[in-house]
Amino acid sequence: MSTCTEDSFQDDDDDDASDYDYSSDEATDSYPNLIKSSSQQQLDMDFSSSCKSGIRMYESSELAPIMKSKIKEVTSVLKVPSSAAALLLREHKWVKTRVFDSYFGDQSEKIQEKCGVRSRCLFTGTPKTKKLGSRAHKQKRECQICIDDVDESEMFAMPCGHEFCRYCWGQNIDFMFEEGPSCVRATCPESNCREAVTEDEVAAVRPNLLAKFEAYQLRSFVEINGMTRWCPSPGCTRVAMEIVVSGEDFSRVAECDKCDTRFCLRCGVEPHSPVSCGELATWNEKCRNESETANWILANTKPCPKCSSRIEKNQGCNHMSCPQCKFEFCWICLVDWNRHGANTGGYYKCNRFDSSSSGDDQSDATRARRELDRYLHYYKRFHAHSEAQAFAKKQLRDTEARMTILQESTSDKSTWTDVEFLKAAVEQLIECRRVLKYTYTFAYYLTDTSEQMQKERFEYHQEMLERYTENLSELSERPLSEVHRTDVVNQTRVVNIFVKNILKYVEDGMEEN
Repeated sequence: MSTCTEDSFQDDDDDDASDYDYSSDEATDSYPNLIKSSSQQQLDMDFSSSCKSGIRMYESSELAPIMKSKIKEVTSVLKVPSSAAALLLREHKWVKTRVFDSYFGDQSEKIQEKCGVRSRCLFTGTPKTKKLGSRAHKQKRECQICIDDVDESEMFAMPCGHEFCRYCWGQNIDFMFEEGPSCVRATCPESNCREAVTEDEVAAVRPNLLAKFEAYQLRSFVEINGMTRWCPSPGCTRVAMEIVVSGEDFSRVAECDKCDTRFCLRCGVEPHSPVSCGELATWNEKCRNESETANWILANTKPCPKCSSRIEKNQGCNHMSCPQCKFEFCWICLVDWNRHGANTGGYYKCNRFDSSSSGDDQSDATRARRELDRYLHYYKRFHAHSEAQAFAKKQLRDTEARMTILQESTSDKSTWTDVEFLKAAVEQLIECRRVLKYTYTFAYYLTDTSEQMQKERFEYHQEMLERYTENLSELSERPLSEVHRTDVVNQTRVVNIFVKNILKYVEDGMEEN
């Protein structure tokens, strides 16, 4: 974050000292081999020596040296004011090479115009005769906002040359800050002027708000930069930063060292392997659009066993007749009604189930029903594991009390370590439910028919994980008098193996070793 030093607009009593003067170091001939600042070098050493899995947590203020280093390098290479460099970087997601590539590609004027720094950059390196805020002049000037005549010494202008009185400027900046973090994108009060308001104007007119503006700019750096992300836990101020080490691969899952929240560095939600961020976003959008409809359908309708048409039961009798194909069946078990006759003793012994397909009908309505049923298949299971995950999280909050009771109930004076297996089991359950629900999102998008064998293997891994997850769930929910430490510990280890197996299978491109 640049501060208002020699790059700032000055407001001196001396008549000749109020000019713009954007001096900068001589730019290097090429930008790829720029020398890093000592602060940046220190941070790089810190990252390479102590980062975990390529991601490290910081307070946002600790990232200020990195942002300042980027601004300083762009200022030096492009010979532009530091405030303009900050705006150019923000427009290019704080990636220096993007700035240089676009700026040196004969597009500098267009880039300056787009970023709102065109006029600011025109003043670079040469003093300007335009006096801004000089108190030596006593002529009256009309402010175009309040239409009052004020002393010329009370007028202030940005590099674009649009002058307004300091009172109106102050009001404009105050209003700008009412918009919150978006104030860093404010522009000149003049209609149709795209010149951006920067820390220079804030320092000159509202110096008491400069620190707040710099904090907002640092926040913009964290949110726009693709290498960083705020911890999503409410009230947490930690920031995850990805440290790229050449030749090394690592998980993009960050774990906050303050609140223990785990989240995806790319999209900010909980870890969602094996599904990608893009597929998860598409799935969530689909669920938002269709989940209420899906929930109503699941609660109030059933598919016809013959043609798969969804049917709503509007009377009390369980003898149903499909309005599409006229097939008669039992509402309870979906079996042909002919099987519910005298040979059953007159009772509904619904102990059989028949899964019917929709045949070869390729009409639009049939395809739509098939797609709906396919979506419902995956959504039901996704939702079920999501609910089970929420229950496991609630169970975890009660586990410590169960651990205390179990410790006190043992006759051999066991330690706290001896009962921690209960917590480990529930934590593993939460992880299993999370992975399982996203395996159904992943499977929903496995539509390539050429990968049928890989899909079957994936479903095998999924089935095994579900089976042993349910076993662990049952063990962890038993009354303490029936809990056996060895069984729970062994089942926890086995489930952990199956979680790793299915994630490794997807990571390896669904190819068995």
